[in-house]
Amino acid sequence: MFPRPQPHRAFGILRLAFTLLLATHVFISAWLVATVDGAYTEGKPAPTEAHALVAIDKDQTQIDLRIERATAFFFYTLERDDGASVPVNNSQGGDVADDEGEADNGAQRDWLSFGRNSIKASLVLLVLSELLMLASFRWKHHVRTLVFLFTVVSFALLPVYYAMDLGEGGDNENESTATNTPGANIETVSFVHTNSSTDFQLIWLGIQLEADFSGYDLGLVTPENRTQVAEAVPLNGSADANSFIAFESTFEIQLGENIDALLVLPFMWYLFPAQGVKKIAPPIGGEDE
Repeated sequence: MFPRPQPHRAFGILRLAFTLLLATHVFISAWLVATVDGAYTEGKPAPTEAHALVAIDKDQTQIDLRIERATAFFFYTLERDDGASVPVNNSQGGDVADDEGEADNGAQRDWLSFGRNSIKASLVLLVLSELLMLASFRWKHHVRTLVFLFTVVSFALLPVYYAMDLGEGGDNENESTATNTPGANIETVSFVHTNSSTDFQLIWLGIQLEADFSGYDLGLVTPENRTQVAEAVPLNGSADANSFIAFESTFEIQLGENIDALLVLPFMWYLFPAQGVKKIAPPIGGEDE
């Protein structure tokens, strides 16, 4: 094992400078990156592909959306009937839920801003905790460790805050607009005989979700045949069978590529140890007169 150097006061200046440089580098980098890659594999919209990139930093959320091979999707949106849907049974408690939702809208919280502020505070405290190592404070090692853990947890919770922020933002959207958008609420509004599957796995500093969906779009079926298609799967080769659509997507959300640099700090603490607090030994033979 690599021998640990003896503590030296000069190491404190090196640790402080490195921590300040690292915190500044992380501060100006992207903190969270989310990518969505989707493609129609069967049906009239195929082979249209959609690619989205979301980058979150200390100030703003940048979104880049790119659609490739969109000609088929363009004609698909022109051909389908946006008003086609299957009957949906509304429960009696729907009005109560809506009233509660309206009451909750007044108390919504900007979770993403809360996550940003937590990270900013943790980075500042991280530098201050290293500055504290230059002082003769008994619990300074414990304070630095707790601040480092707080920083790691703040970054780890940022994807959760982003998901919560999206969830609350989606409740404010116009419901009729979402219903008439191709692919929105597809399992309960305009698609029948649907099949879906998801696969979840962990990746470095993030998660990955793969989802597949397929079904028959009533918007591509003539009005007189929609009830029949909703009750039974169309026969292969029939005109109604052409309403079948399949879609595959991959969603990844992970911390920025520079965030893992924070994991270097514990190794720096080992290579450049801090001096301990000197204990004053009691005088031998009692107090001097």
